[in-house]
Amino acid sequence: MKNLLTLLAAMTSLSAYTLVGVHATCAACPPSLGNLASTIRCVDNKGITFCNYEKAGITSRHCYYNNKGEIQIHSNALCQGKVQTTTCPSLCK
Repeated sequence: MKNLLTLLAAMTSLSAYTLVGVHATCAACPPSLGNLASTIRCVDNKGITFCNYEKAGITSRHCYYNNKGEIQIHSNALCQGKVQTTTCPSLCK
């Protein structure tokens, strides 16, 4: 039983490494969105990159991109339609 749990933990760790690791490609969040600065960049378990932009006293804006840098639904209208790609950030919590 202990070996099974160890194996499952290793498989989970490797799966996360493959998604977020050196070989994975994710969207690169632009450094700003209008007058808002980038505050969070993370990727979900489906490979969608989440970019959050905010400024003190202003509601935050969100942009979502697939692993090709193409904008996804629920993104703010100010988000760029396509962005460059780079290595993946950490998984979103």
